[in-house]
Formats: sequence, C-alpha cells, structure tokens
Amino acid sequence: MTRPISMAVVLEGGLVQALLVEDWPTHIPLPRIAVMDYDTEGADDDEITHFLIGDKPEEAICHSAEPEVYESLTDALSPRAVLAALDDLPKGDDSDSPLSVARSVRQSILDLDARLNHLEQAPTGDDYNELYVLANCGLIDVLEALGDPADFGE
Repeated sequence: MTRPISMAVVLEGGLVQALLVEDWPTHIPLPRIAVMDYDTEGADDDEITHFLIGDKPEEAICHSAEPEVYESLTDALSPRAVLAALDDLPKGDDSDSPLSVARSVRQSILDLDARLNHLEQAPTGDDYNELYVLANCGLIDVLEALGDPADFGE
C-alpha cells in the first residue's frame, strides 16, 4: 500500500529555507512550487513580479522552487513525523515506509558495530547472535512494509 505524500515548508525568521516532500513516488517528477512574498518593501524593481488577481493588479517577490525529497536527506525533520506529532496523519496511514524501516535497521547495525568498536575487543558469539537478530528481523520488517504477505513466524 502506498502512503500519502507528506510535505513541509521549512521557515526560519519568516524566510523559506526548504520545501520537503516525503513518500514521493520515484516515477513521478517533482513539482515546481511558486513561492510568493507580498511584502515588497525594500525590494528592487527587478525582484518584483506583477500579476492580476481577478481584475486587481498585485505585486510580490516571487520565485519557483523544486522540493527536496526527505528520504535523500540526512539532516532534515520528517514531514510525516511532524504530522504525527500534531496527530494529523492521513486516515489509513498506519505503516512505516520501507525506506524508513530499512534506515532504522541499518542504524541498529551501525550502533552495534560502534559499540563493539568502542569496547576494542573481538566480537563474541552473543554479538554475532545479536547481529543476526537485527538483520533478520529488520529484513522481515522491510518485507512486511513492502506488503509481503508471507508468514514469517515469530
């Protein structure tokens, strides 16, 4: 099942810093987004766009932008996580994306590796068993998130 697309407009001091999309289908081109600021005070004439809203002339500082795909970033807050914190996820959106599940599995394996490196000793049989559980259960989670109907047991 495909999750609904989530979007975020990231502001700092009232200025757009980033436009993010999450769960955007890779086969669909990213949209162009018009960014408009009606506060033209102090703007140079060449920065101002003139247009009509109905019959009324208006002006704004405008530019177009293409959003960034959240899943390709390492230092951004998930739009979906913000919507979840606001308790405003779309209805029927109760599964984690396969990409986020895979990232979580990878991070768990990296954390185990870092812990073993920090101890500066050879891995034990228990360490290998823990790695197996992380990898196997993590891959099952990814398969389930992808919609695999197989019964993986407990």
